[in-house]
Amino acid sequence: MDKLFKISLVGSILGIFLILFLANTLTLKQTNIVDINKKLLNKKVRVQGTIFNIRNYDYFQVISIRDETGKIDITLDKNLELTNIKEITVTGKVKEYEQYLQIQADKIMKN
Repeated sequence: MDKLFKISLVGSILGIFLILFLANTLTLKQTNIVDINKKLLNKKVRVQGTIFNIRNYDYFQVISIRDETGKIDITLDKNLELTNIKEITVTGKVKEYEQYLQIQADKIMKN
């Protein structure tokens, strides 16, 4: 019985590490901005677009981007220097603020 417990424990730990590894390495399929809707609230998405507006606040930043299908605001917890960057890819969760959908960025990459 003790041997079965140890085997189960090792299998569970390996399974948890495998899930964590896959969650960090699998890439999201790129989503067109027009396809972001309320069904995606709190879901992770990846979008690519051109920066057309940056607003800096004390503790966060809002970046407006557009692709060929639409536009959306991206919120960041910190201010990044993006003045020389035009194209970005953003991964983050879809959120709603004052009845508008936006993306809370987890990761921003310049293209």
